[in-house]
Amino acid sequence: MKIACISDLHLNIVVYTKIYDSEYVGLPFRNGDFMRAFQWNVDKCINEIKPDLVVIGGDVYDYYEPTNEVRGFFSNQIERFIEAKIPVIILIGNHDVCSKHHALKDIQELKLKSIRVIEKPQIIKYKDTQLLLFPYSLDIERKVVSIKEEFNKFVAEFKSKDDKSPAVFFGHFGVRGGTLSEYNVQKANVKIEKSFLNTNDKDVSVEDLDTIGAGHVILGDYHQHQVFDTKNCHAMYTGSIEKTDFSEIKQPKGFILYDSDGKDNGKYGKCQFIAYPNCRPMIELKGNMIDMKKQFSEIKYENYSKAIVKFSFVGTKDESIAFSLGLREFKRDIVEKISPIHMVHEQKIRNVQQEKEVTELQNEIIANGNVEEDQVLNVLKEMIEEREKDDAEREILKLEMADIYNKSRGV
Repeated sequence: MKIACISDLHLNIVVYTKIYDSEYVGLPFRNGDFMRAFQWNVDKCINEIKPDLVVIGGDVYDYYEPTNEVRGFFSNQIERFIEAKIPVIILIGNHDVCSKHHALKDIQELKLKSIRVIEKPQIIKYKDTQLLLFPYSLDIERKVVSIKEEFNKFVAEFKSKDDKSPAVFFGHFGVRGGTLSEYNVQKANVKIEKSFLNTNDKDVSVEDLDTIGAGHVILGDYHQHQVFDTKNCHAMYTGSIEKTDFSEIKQPKGFILYDSDGKDNGKYGKCQFIAYPNCRPMIELKGNMIDMKKQFSEIKYENYSKAIVKFSFVGTKDESIAFSLGLREFKRDIVEKISPIHMVHEQKIRNVQQEKEVTELQNEIIANGNVEEDQVLNVLKEMIEEREKDDAEREILKLEMADIYNKSRGV
């Protein structure tokens, strides 16, 4: 049996709303990007994969009040699954709900036999497989119950069943130990890649996933496709269907295909990742003007037609002036070569003296294994002085920072 899991569609995503799409007239171009990505997913399923079932793993919408145009598009794609005789299960995601209702109510009220909207945890026997379906429920949104409490109750219910047939868990929630996002920092001409991990003790953990008793755990919510290092199951996030912003610039996008008759695929088990090849191209140019021009000259222009271009200036005040004076001409060159759909920029002026002090502090910590409290607080206070212009807010930040630092040392 084949099950395609597509998650985090975010069809009405709210970014760059003043630039309209050429195909979906009247909608922002990023709405069009996500709609085209979902249509590609549907095409891939219907024309090539022909799964026995499609599970949409939550966050059909970016917020719970989509426009009629976006609703109509989603309904049309669901109708295509119906015509192809492919049943669909839709989990409610956290972006689909408010405290009063969820955005899939219109689909739910149709009561179609082949389309099921899951708003509460539920176990369904489909053919010879148990489907453990765990949406982001209204009770969770209303804080009647926590995600972990609902998860533990649901797992206990599943374990109480006297059914030894294979089980696949589909859910929508954040996992402690999962990667929220990635970012790059530049130090001494060396690029360092770092990740932000979920460290919230109140969330379901990677270890908790191992206790479910399902052979495969396929999740929606986090946009980065990732496979966990689990022992008793194969657990992963599908990831979103398109790149949301520049924090996802290097991430592959697509969906997960589970095949009960497939060969073992290492950490994926009987799953495979189906990559979407047509993501909106993005270019982030970093540094001063000289750096950016060099980076742009090194790309293959044919791969970046209609890209979103971001200028991330970092440099001294003098370099900032040169950047501002040369930006218009640089933009003309970029337009001529790749016809970008949008260009944005941000500027960060380097404080050389502050960087020197931070570096000295880092070196002392490395050398001695510790550092005096006053040194840490003084550097942090200087950073606050520079970045926070409001006097009252600045003093509050200083007090909070000192309190946090002292607590971390057990003072």
